[in-house]
Amino acid sequence: MENINDIKIKLIQKICESQNYYLLSSLLKNFESKSTNIVAEPESVYESERPMTEEEVDAYFKEEKVVLPDYVLKMIEQGMDDVKNGRVYTEEEMDKMDEEWLK
Repeated sequence: MENINDIKIKLIQKICESQNYYLLSSLLKNFESKSTNIVAEPESVYESERPMTEEEVDAYFKEEKVVLPDYVLKMIEQGMDDVKNGRVYTEEEMDKMDEEWLK
């Protein structure tokens, strides 16, 4: 069994690493609560949280730029070229190949 100081250290580390506003806010509310029953259903987000500002909404829904490796881009280009030039199979053709393979 872990001692209380180990638990505190781990908890502090997790809090410092977290970027989850709702989790941290709920944790703070639980610590500030005078209730001894901290194991309870969380309040609805709509009832307990302030509305997000436009900046927060933009940051939350900001699309991250995905950078694919060159070999993946090459495979995508090859696939697009195959489609463009008719080098594809219909679903029925694939089903027939599956049946033959499974024999």
